[in-house]
Amino acid sequence: MPSKRIRGGYQSPFTRHGIRLGDAPRLGFTTFTIHECGYLPQGSDWNHPGVLSPFWRLYRNGAPGCHVRFRHETFPLQPDRLLLIPDATPFDCVCETRTPHLWLHFSPLQTTGAFPRRPVALTVTPSLRTLVENLIAARTAADSPLTRQHLYHHAAALLHSAFAGLEIPIAPEAPERLDNILRFLHSQLAGDLSNAVLARRAVMGESVFIRWFKQHTGSTPAIYVQQARANHAAQLLALTDHTIEQIAADCGFPNRYYFTRVFRRHLGCGPAEYRKRQVRAG
Repeated sequence: MPSKRIRGGYQSPFTRHGIRLGDAPRLGFTTFTIHECGYLPQGSDWNHPGVLSPFWRLYRNGAPGCHVRFRHETFPLQPDRLLLIPDATPFDCVCETRTPHLWLHFSPLQTTGAFPRRPVALTVTPSLRTLVENLIAARTAADSPLTRQHLYHHAAALLHSAFAGLEIPIAPEAPERLDNILRFLHSQLAGDLSNAVLARRAVMGESVFIRWFKQHTGSTPAIYVQQARANHAAQLLALTDHTIEQIAADCGFPNRYYFTRVFRRHLGCGPAEYRKRQVRAG
């Protein structure tokens, strides 16, 4: 006797057989903005001292001969290694010969301080090697809207697989109210983000809000806002040709003088100097 067919709209994504992933612990972010993918089959003169960027990098070379220097450590670039370099991590590029060079420039969303600010080397497993090969094939294909769509998905697949192999402490879960405040804050960097405004949005008294915010972030709201604005300004300095005055206004700074003072405090140099130090090559 044939089994009875089950009809229904199946509007819920959940079943009694699966594991719900919407609230799974994450490495401080959920996905990536991928700025650029590059590949040079013959390599290049890859010698750049003092690289410091507001975005992350992934490197993989097809042959030995180049390395990244971080403080007193050396990280070779070779076929059996991927190298991840977080944002705001100073390093030197050193190359003794031209080798096939693959890179991704990207920014994780909702970054926390859980990831150490130092390069991290990953062993290229067979599955990662396949993803690297797919990415190179997509990068070297004739450029078109469809090719770029394929390139993005291959790049995202490589990043997700690389991060899946990391053993980094999971960022502690934040209260939903704090998550909402941080989302609002990062979407309104040019607006009024005073303690009073943020406290009203959190439905708290101002003094209670300041203590609550510092308890969960380790920083006062005012310092957190300054850091967020300075970091966003660093991305705009590196990735756009907007004037410093325009970037200051877009990031909520009332004038260039105050912007420079805050930027120097958080990034270690002024915005003009920071822009000059950016290396746009892979």
